[in-house]
This record gives sequence, structure tokens and C-alpha cells, in this order.
Amino acid sequence: MDIIRKIIHSRLFILWVITLVVIVILLAITLLLISNSKKTVVVDAPPVLPHTANTTKELPPSIQVKLFLYDPTLSELIAVYVDLRLYPDPTERLKQIITALVNETRPNYRNPIPGGTKLNEVYIDNQMTAYLDFSHHLADGQIGGTTAEVITVTSILNTVFEAFPDKIRHVQILIDGEEVEKLGGHLDISNPLRF
Repeated sequence: MDIIRKIIHSRLFILWVITLVVIVILLAITLLLISNSKKTVVVDAPPVLPHTANTTKELPPSIQVKLFLYDPTLSELIAVYVDLRLYPDPTERLKQIITALVNETRPNYRNPIPGGTKLNEVYIDNQMTAYLDFSHHLADGQIGGTTAEVITVTSILNTVFEAFPDKIRHVQILIDGEEVEKLGGHLDISNPLRF
């Protein structure tokens, strides 16, 4: 019995018991974490979006679209034709057409959209208002005062209404997702525009 008492009171035995208790606790925590990690949360998959842009594998046929560029010799906007393969979805078509307007360069014409401008997004609501979200370059790049701003906005409006005579009634120009009061400081674009 003395030997058992000495063993129980010895430091080595106490260390051994404490180590064993710590190992058992760590093992229990590890098993608890492993069992909880196996519980998977089933998240509903996002709905499959319809492929309205182009439901076939073929590219849509090329058609001629009018873009309005500035003719400095006549001092007016002139319709120029470009061939585009337009998707059937109106929003996608509008995005393609306005992107073509932003990027169009022709000899003897000046694009009224300031250089560096990007089309961020396009949306058409159920009131037939098109929202065109341009980068800040559309406003920042305006030079020439009110006349230049009118030419820029008229180019956009002519291009939109020529391409969508029955599908779009108004155009709201946004800058980096925000409604702004003025384009370049002169022309009021705070409300949807129409001729």
C-alpha cells in the first residue's frame, strides 16, 4: 500500500495523469469539430438564367445599324451605317449598338462620345425607358460647352430611337451608376430624355 501511495503522490504520476486528461479533452474537442464539419448545409442553387442573348449556337445574321457621328464640315450629325450581329434580346441589342457608337471611328467624322468613355451597363424598364450607364469619361471629356454636350446627347438619342422606334420611349443617361444633373456642367440630364 505504501508503494501505491508513493506512486500516487509522486510528481511523475501527477504529470502523467494531467497529460492523460489533456489528451482526452483534446481528443474529445477534435472529434466534436470533425463531427460538426461533416454537417453540410445545403444551399439552394441559384436559378438557371435563360439564355435570351442567343439561344442558338450560330451567330445572329449581320444587319446594318445607324450610328450618328458628327460631320465637322457640315457641322451636324450624320447617320453612318455599321454591320452588326445583333442578339434578339432588346437589352443585349441596345448594349451592342451603344458600344458600337462609343467605339466607332470614321475618317472625316468625329465621334461625339469623348475618348475613353465606356458603356458600363444597360437596362430597359417596363415603362420603355432605357438606362445607359456610362463611365465618368462621358462627362469629364466634354469640351466645347453646351453645343458639344447637345451633340453628344443627340448622337446617343438618335442612335437609340433609330434602332428602337417602338421599344424605347425615353433614355436616362447615368454616369458610373448615378443620376447626374448636368453633363459637363451645362446640359441637364437629370431626367429621362426624349426628343
